[in-house]
Amino acid sequence: MSQPSSISTSSTAATAVGADTASSARLHGSAPRWLKSLAIVSGLLATILFLLVPFLPVNQTQSSVHWPQNDSLNSVNAPLISVAPEKYEAQLPLSAVDLLRDGQSLLLGTIPADSPEATDRGLFITVNADDGLSVSILNDVVFELASEEMADLPADAVLDLAATGDGTSISIPGTDHAESTESDLRPQVTGVYTEIDNSPENVSSLIDAGLSVDVEINSRFTTSPTLIKQVAMWAGTLLALIAVWALWRQDRCDGRGHIRGGSRRWRPTPLDGVVGVILGFWHIFGANTSDDGFILTMARVSGHAGYMANYYRWYGVPEAPFGSPYYELLAVMSEVSAASLWMRLPALVAGIGIWLLLSREILPRFGRGIAGRRVAHWTAAFMFLAFWLPYNNGVRPEPIIALGTLLAWALFERSIATDRLLPAALGTLTAAVTLTCGPTGLMAVGVFLVSLPSLVRILGRRMAADDSPRLAAASVLLPFSAAGLFVLVPIFADQTLAAVMESTRVRGIVGPSLEWYSEYVRYSTLMEQSVDGSLTRRFAMLTMLVCVALILYSVLRFGSVPGANRGPTLRLVLIVALSMFFLMFTPTKWTHHFGIYTGISGAAAALGGVVLAQIAAKSPRARTFALAGVTFLLALTFAGWNGWWYISSFGVPWWDKTPQLRGIEFNTILLVIALLILAVAIVQTFRHQYRRSQAIEEGRLDQFDAADKTAASRWTTVMTAPIAVVSILVVLFSVATFTKAFASQYPDYSVGLGNVKALTGDTSYLADEAMVETNTNESFLSPLGDVPLGESLEAGEVQGFEPGKIPEFIVPETQAAANVGAIANSSINNGSQTGDGPAASGDTGSTGDTGNADTTTDAGSTGSTSTDTTTSADSTTRTPTSDTTGGTREATGVNGSNAQLPFNLDPFAIPVTGSWEDEPTASASITTAWYQLPERTENAPLLVVSAAGRIAHFDQDGVEEPGEDLVVEYGVTRENGEVEKLGEKVLYDIGPTPTWRNLRVPLDELPEEADAVRIVAEDTSLDPENWIAFTPPRVPELAPLSTLTDDSTPALLDWSVGLQFPTLRTFDHFAGVTEIPRYRVSPDNEGAEALTGFMDFLGGGSLATAEAVNSSYEVPSYTRGDWNRDWGSIQRYELRADSTGTAPDEAVVDTEVITRSGTWHESDMNIRVPEEE
Repeated sequence: MSQPSSISTSSTAATAVGADTASSARLHGSAPRWLKSLAIVSGLLATILFLLVPFLPVNQTQSSVHWPQNDSLNSVNAPLISVAPEKYEAQLPLSAVDLLRDGQSLLLGTIPADSPEATDRGLFITVNADDGLSVSILNDVVFELASEEMADLPADAVLDLAATGDGTSISIPGTDHAESTESDLRPQVTGVYTEIDNSPENVSSLIDAGLSVDVEINSRFTTSPTLIKQVAMWAGTLLALIAVWALWRQDRCDGRGHIRGGSRRWRPTPLDGVVGVILGFWHIFGANTSDDGFILTMARVSGHAGYMANYYRWYGVPEAPFGSPYYELLAVMSEVSAASLWMRLPALVAGIGIWLLLSREILPRFGRGIAGRRVAHWTAAFMFLAFWLPYNNGVRPEPIIALGTLLAWALFERSIATDRLLPAALGTLTAAVTLTCGPTGLMAVGVFLVSLPSLVRILGRRMAADDSPRLAAASVLLPFSAAGLFVLVPIFADQTLAAVMESTRVRGIVGPSLEWYSEYVRYSTLMEQSVDGSLTRRFAMLTMLVCVALILYSVLRFGSVPGANRGPTLRLVLIVALSMFFLMFTPTKWTHHFGIYTGISGAAAALGGVVLAQIAAKSPRARTFALAGVTFLLALTFAGWNGWWYISSFGVPWWDKTPQLRGIEFNTILLVIALLILAVAIVQTFRHQYRRSQAIEEGRLDQFDAADKTAASRWTTVMTAPIAVVSILVVLFSVATFTKAFASQYPDYSVGLGNVKALTGDTSYLADEAMVETNTNESFLSPLGDVPLGESLEAGEVQGFEPGKIPEFIVPETQAAANVGAIANSSINNGSQTGDGPAASGDTGSTGDTGNADTTTDAGSTGSTSTDTTTSADSTTRTPTSDTTGGTREATGVNGSNAQLPFNLDPFAIPVTGSWEDEPTASASITTAWYQLPERTENAPLLVVSAAGRIAHFDQDGVEEPGEDLVVEYGVTRENGEVEKLGEKVLYDIGPTPTWRNLRVPLDELPEEADAVRIVAEDTSLDPENWIAFTPPRVPELAPLSTLTDDSTPALLDWSVGLQFPTLRTFDHFAGVTEIPRYRVSPDNEGAEALTGFMDFLGGGSLATAEAVNSSYEVPSYTRGDWNRDWGSIQRYELRADSTGTAPDEAVVDTEVITRSGTWHESDMNIRVPEEE
């Protein structure tokens, strides 16, 4: 295979022609004055216009809600994405006290009174127990009147309330009753809620008396550019193009014409085919990245919202100053399709672009000593792939940043090589645009800084050859300024400087965020047993660091890498060093940021291989030491899990453990091999020293050294290969892993199968594989004989099991979520990141109630401002995840239980029993009645038992998990009506323990003649933590989730599932008001728990509004065919109603367009600081 030739690097190329006379220097080294003037004027004007862009006015869509609406006193919903409004004002005639519904106390509220932590988050005007008046905001009573004071008020008294960013005031005009504070007490607002009787007479009288609520919504980010701003942006862009064109024309005045880089370099090679095949395979069958759903959902919603909002957290502030223009590209693409295969095309194109730049532009810059080595290209290729596979196969910005960084470097190198400045100007533009893609884009700025000294020298030579040095300098610098500052256009195209500064402030307060000196967390996370520290991620980064260390050793020892040009080599080392320095100042410390090294790592590996060959060439013992080091690196790599995010882990071997066979870990074997090689190297060292001492004694030292050098040189080429070999091994291991995953899962779901189906036009992905129960309460089996369903659990042999022996509250055993997303696996309370081990995720979600009104109260008490009482100690900072954590009801169920049943089971029809005791003293056992199995049908393939507690079972990998015994016995009904037992079956249990979940067994695993089943359970533990509770068996009908919803039904898709449900519609928001989702789709149990903590109220997340206006219950669901796998969960949302059962209306939101300056800032958003809670 022919290798690319190096570009000439002569530093005097720009002045080599015609340097003998001043006239020839003027002809070839100096541009015409008009051209320089054009560059100066256009560059200066473009610079000025770009600098003005953040300050120029925008058209803001200001929204507001006014109540009462439509001549009705019914409550209304208008959830604010910013949680708190810009301004809240209310005028309440106190005559409304006498118009409350019987037994109710709520006059006005900003969130439903039965929502989670209502008094802690909202504002309520209520009648207290002594018939006085109380106004509470954010858990504080700020205004209060005793019943005697109420009686002394005039009949037309009106309560005035105003809450703004400058303070809160409450008064009753015409009286001395008034309170005020300068504190920002703006509450959460999801609408207007009341228990005033909604009769025509009350509506008329209260409106006439002055009843009104006015909510000025924080819609500061819903903006579009004014005409003057558009003119400035377009004019600045045009002028910048003219300035860059003028710079190009100045370059051409050196008389050298067009400089070609060598067309042979761009001819395809077999290695290109290998790289392309692996990239294509991975695009279809490979793993995705952690936060794909997060970014995809932001892009999908941005078109309706009018700006790129942080959808899942941070109070809906814009992503600016980062994300543009890459996220806007994703938004445009999502209008065509949200399918993973389509949305990840930019990453695939970036991968191809990185390889082409690396092989055609970067490697040749190191000289023929590198570019001419076949093994250097293979090393670079597989080091690039080793980074690409675990880090960049998604919609995160790292692949775009890696491409932008490499492109900027290639342009700067071409500028240095050709002595021309147009490539450098384009490199400056590329670096600036790359920076906007994400904070890690600072790496591209590092490329600019590293190349700057060489560019200054080019400018100096150009000034020396010009009659007007200052004019020449200005004609170069101003086009550079215009090119670099163009980046302000995409950043501030639809946002103002004040808006971006407020967005940055909010994200800094909410977190997660770590200080620069906590950068070690990123590297320590790489060594954890988690997906962030998976073996593939670990190998890529550790190998690159080793290669950089080898290059640095060679540079310090010899001045450069043998055979490589010194300048590009030094710049490579400095680029890596600066990028690691800049990473210290990114607010989060996730390992997925290492994806920016994808392109640079290939160059580092190619040079590192050469240095390794140099070391190996010294002696056989050095060669053996090098081999031991590479083997140890591989051992350290395989000490990590073969872990991948969420769905990508389906069918993957060792997804939650280190690779091993029969309990023997690969890393142990590799470590032993490395130690053996090290022992050989030590023996070789002693042997060499002994032989050399003998040669000295015998006077033949020169012959000995010559022979030693000859023996070492024979291995030089071979020893360049270890880095390539181990990179190829790890890449092939990953490819084999996902080939096996696809094959072993088929025809069940895998990430590869979803993409293969998308190629045929079926883009439903997991929505077709998530099977949902459609008739849960109607699917319970009928007991045999004359036993009613409600008595069937106690119809057999019972000892120690009773309907009342169920804990009032069930605490789930939270585990580390190894497959959701990096951000979720952290402690969010204090706005910091602590990694994703078990300790970090132990407080990631609430174990409190779901906010259902009937959890602790009946419908008649929803007017109370007190919240549900069955919450955990930290429920003020966490939103509950589902209805599977228990609770109690006032009403007694069909068999005497007061337990809150999960999955919306009807307690008045479905019995329940359990074995829990606070201080157990004896074992418990139960055998239920026999139940009749229905005829088997394709849409009812499972026998299901809803159960809670610690139950013995086998996990999806066949590993036995401890617990108490619960099995299903099956039998056949004989002619005499008796059931003959045929056998028993342990049910699949996907967890989480010990909360309520649906145990299941496929009916096709039971004998065909079996027509009856019963449940047999035994609890022999005296540990109060070990117990069992269950309901009767059922055979529900199942239907794909995709058939039960359509694009007209808004949903809350947790971000880790967003990429797998492209056909479901995420709820929208506009002008500060969110659409209300009808259901929530979450990942597996541990993932849902972790994500709930991230998206909750204190994070200003999407759950802050969804859970406030809705109660919820989990709908039982399963993975089609793969019945023992936890794909995730579905929660159905139902609007919270008033005491009459009437749901709030959807509020009419008024909007108007107002022109705002770039510095307009009415107030700071009211952020509930996590650490203060």
